[in-house]
Amino acid sequence: MIKNNSSSRVAVILGFYNGNKYILEQIDSIVCQTHKNISIFIFDDNSSKKIIKDEINERQKFKNQIKIITRKANIGYSKNFLHGLKEVKDNFDYYAFCDQDDIWEKDKIEEALRTLKNENKLTAYLYFSRTKYYNKDCTKEIGSSKIFKRPAVFRNAILQNIAGGNTIVLNNKAKEIISKTIKCKDYISHDWWCYLIVSAAGGKIIFNKKRTVRYRQHDDNLIGMNSSTFEKLKRLFSFISGKYKYWLDLNIRNLKQNEDIFSEENLKVLNFFSNARELRNPLRKFALFINSGVYRQSKIENIILTIGLLLNKI
Repeated sequence: MIKNNSSSRVAVILGFYNGNKYILEQIDSIVCQTHKNISIFIFDDNSSKKIIKDEINERQKFKNQIKIITRKANIGYSKNFLHGLKEVKDNFDYYAFCDQDDIWEKDKIEEALRTLKNENKLTAYLYFSRTKYYNKDCTKEIGSSKIFKRPAVFRNAILQNIAGGNTIVLNNKAKEIISKTIKCKDYISHDWWCYLIVSAAGGKIIFNKKRTVRYRQHDDNLIGMNSSTFEKLKRLFSFISGKYKYWLDLNIRNLKQNEDIFSEENLKVLNFFSNARELRNPLRKFALFINSGVYRQSKIENIILTIGLLLNKI
């Protein structure tokens, strides 16, 4: 069991790159959390524009709990988050990822800790929730992230990421497992990797339907909201163009470098699916695919996936 929620120490890993425009609003929303035992680690990925350290330090309401780390070279947003997670000390109870331009609801961390209160410390836990989509000024709500109905397990993670990084909270065991895997050359995204690795290791993935983050939509977003028709068409194009196949190739290559952390069941899933992708005989390919048990969250996506597999497009 965890200690009393109010005493639980939370480390926030905030990925930063040329994000001065919105960073102060994000910092304020963290400082004003109902849960107070929070330390913020801002990892500046060698920005071309100097981070506004003085303004950040002036606005913090608790001394010495905001630390800015500037990287000597740009390593990309995925590795910046993952290496940041690894570099923060292990003496925290929980670790949360944070974007540079969102606004957190006041009870975001408290809600996560309440959900995780009965956890077993020997088990890795990855918690995530939903987000509210807002316009660039965060004055108008324009949508919400999806409610996922199928289980969040490795059989899903190998095909898609449903865990939004700006909502993720990890316990110390999950942090330990993920940190062991930060040895690959590149990653598609930090949140997808965390979902993959924690679930592959037999950890527990917890999805909270509550919306805890205001996700700002603007031209500089690396990843926009995925519920619009335009975004659905973009995902279809990624599938047709071979981009999705590249994502799977990279993830599977990275996963095979870390087979030692897999549960026996999930290692079978990985091998069945990766072998199915390599076969050219459609009957054998389909049989291995079915045996793997992998799935996406929607029926139509699973139909498209099956067709793509048989046409060697994934």
